[in-house]
Amino acid sequence: MTEIAMDKTYYVSLLERLSNAFGPSNYEDDVRTLIAETIKPWVKDIRQDALGNLIAFRPGTNGKRLMLDAHTDEIGIMVRHIDSRGFLRFATIGGWDDRMFPGHRVTFKSRDGRFYHGVIGMTPPHVLPPAQREKAIAAEDYFVDLGAETADEAAALGASVGDPGTLSYPFMKLKDDVYLGKAFDDRVGCLTVISLLKALAEGDITTDMDVYANFATSEEVGLRGAGPAAFGIDPHVAIAFEGTIGSDFPGVPEEKRPCAQRKGPVITIADKSVLVPRRMIDLMTDCARETGVPYQYKMPIYGGTNAGSIHMSRAGILAGCIATPCRYIHSPNTTLYWPDFENTLTLAKRVVSRAHELA
Repeated sequence: MTEIAMDKTYYVSLLERLSNAFGPSNYEDDVRTLIAETIKPWVKDIRQDALGNLIAFRPGTNGKRLMLDAHTDEIGIMVRHIDSRGFLRFATIGGWDDRMFPGHRVTFKSRDGRFYHGVIGMTPPHVLPPAQREKAIAAEDYFVDLGAETADEAAALGASVGDPGTLSYPFMKLKDDVYLGKAFDDRVGCLTVISLLKALAEGDITTDMDVYANFATSEEVGLRGAGPAAFGIDPHVAIAFEGTIGSDFPGVPEEKRPCAQRKGPVITIADKSVLVPRRMIDLMTDCARETGVPYQYKMPIYGGTNAGSIHMSRAGILAGCIATPCRYIHSPNTTLYWPDFENTLTLAKRVVSRAHELA
């Protein structure tokens, strides 16, 4: 029995806490605190940079530097206006599909750290002219109902312009090995990097390289955190870990599916942010075959990851990406098939133990 199988309760519980944590781009404080408290026993140093990247360090012996990256942020919304009746208008943070919003619960965080809640509303079709019923609704046309009757009541709840929010539903188990929660993009990646630090500390895997784990800020608004972090770390090799676009469900033809659940970890060849060097792809593929885990290649060229900003840092950095397939990312309810995570972690451990071959 593998270590991950024996400790499944621990890992699932940690994923639940990561998923439920509030952390839109640039407002990941709660996620950083949870991660820092978790990894403190396993690293020599933890620091937060000016942008909000959380960077942990484990020393090696060969003078080479390995960067492990996962982003802490999730897509969200931000209050942009409060009207006289206490209704909020919002702007988006990150890549939303505007069809997603109506009827969802939302949680905001006030400037003094309080949480307040509402529901996203829209004009009901019953009162719309026929010509407007078929028109797409933009995010700026929705509103949030806090239950307030006036702007003063909304303010008393904590509401003010600039408050960040998330479409928020609690983590839950759908059935054996299938879990549902928000922000699996990229809290599943965060769980992977945390688990790698744990495995290094406990001697489950070893490397002679210095290991820098970067829990990045603001990936969802343009890969903004990882590039500056990579500039400071100056790694010889970097690996980004993600929760990616599992789309094996009705309405998506096979030739348009970036990847699928239940087929194991996803190795990126190319996406909109990076063309991964062949030697990185070959090493990851060799590691998958050595460990016997199922694996798949992410179909080019959907999406982008922090590998895209990392590989452009300084004079160029050798970077790749391994992801766990999750259905319905960039929505408030994402699914994960647990063996996909287990297999991703198994592959990641082997890659970390062989990363020195690329340095």
